[in-house]
Amino acid sequence: MVLTPEQIIAANKANLETLNSLTKNAFVGVEKLLELNLQVVKTVIHEHLEHIQATANVKDAQTLLSMQAQFLQPFAEKMTSYSRHLQNISNETQSAMRSTAQEEMRARSTNLKNLVSEISTTPPTSGEQMVGSIKQAIANANQVYEYSQQAIQQVIEISSQQRQTLKDTAFKVSEEFSKLTTKK
Repeated sequence: MVLTPEQIIAANKANLETLNSLTKNAFVGVEKLLELNLQVVKTVIHEHLEHIQATANVKDAQTLLSMQAQFLQPFAEKMTSYSRHLQNISNETQSAMRSTAQEEMRARSTNLKNLVSEISTTPPTSGEQMVGSIKQAIANANQVYEYSQQAIQQVIEISSQQRQTLKDTAFKVSEEFSKLTTKK
């Protein structure tokens, strides 16, 4: 059995569609992550400005220290909430990508079964052509699997980097506030 140009084009088209779907899933995850981070930045800026305005009229150090402590108190809860949101985004993205990869693997499996069925009903012109056809089908399935795993790994890495960056920033801000409160 020889792969026709139409079959090769169809396989390549299926690969591109799968890659496109995986890429869209990854970008949806990145988009959600960006939206979350923008919301966090807006909230932090708003709360910080409110805090600055509230502390601007303070006349004694004790009141200022009390206000600083109240400002920092909900910080751990906010970090936990942010981490939960990151985890949800990561889980949703991984689930979508896994689903796409599974659908593609099912389609490839069906195609492989059809190919085997076709080979068994029509005698191949040569054993080499039959082996080449099977190798091509397996290579296509493996390629889709590798693409999906790479895309999932990229989303996980981006999520982890964003989470670590926020934690580092939060700890730096906390240290700066601690330094400010101990100086006054």
